[in-house]
Amino acid sequence: MNDRAFRLDFFIAIGALLVSALTAGTLIYQTRVIGDQFSATIWPYLTLSTTYELRGVTISVDNDGVGPALVHAARLTLDGKFEPSWNAYLVALLHKSGLHLRPRSGVQIMMSSIGPSSTLRAGESRMLLKFTLPQGVQIARLVEHTTTVDVCYCSLNGTCWMLHDVSGQIGHTPQPVSRCADDTAIQSNPFFARPGAAPAR
Repeated sequence: MNDRAFRLDFFIAIGALLVSALTAGTLIYQTRVIGDQFSATIWPYLTLSTTYELRGVTISVDNDGVGPALVHAARLTLDGKFEPSWNAYLVALLHKSGLHLRPRSGVQIMMSSIGPSSTLRAGESRMLLKFTLPQGVQIARLVEHTTTVDVCYCSLNGTCWMLHDVSGQIGHTPQPVSRCADDTAIQSNPFFARPGAAPAR
């Protein structure tokens, strides 16, 4: 009788353990599903667009995702050389292209910084650089050079991606990364053309 009661208690305990394990597994699965659903509702997706016009260039960054993009780092290079700001980039680009601009020559420049603490809301488009050259200056001389922009950004839950955009190439898809390695930024400062220099034709 005691053996039979012991076996009954044993099977009841085993059954309780199985039910507990099944319940725990279900909770873990539900938690993962909820986490995936939450990630989908805050997923940012950055793209960089470069628009060439007859006398100018516009570079913009867009958040085509459904959640905010928290930028942790941004890096700019021209022909493989690091440029700390749009100002330094423009000076180097114009110099490489043999263009020298004097004040009131008709050049128009607008730019904005991007880097740590920058945030792009879902659906937001931000102009990073726009410049228009004077009449008669050939924009083709500028597009011969390679501009690379890297932007590392994260979602609200800490998932991060790296956008690597190279001028003249298409299909730049942000790649997942474990974290953003540095905290560099692309700065923008008031731009002044050097006096006495005329547009090169």
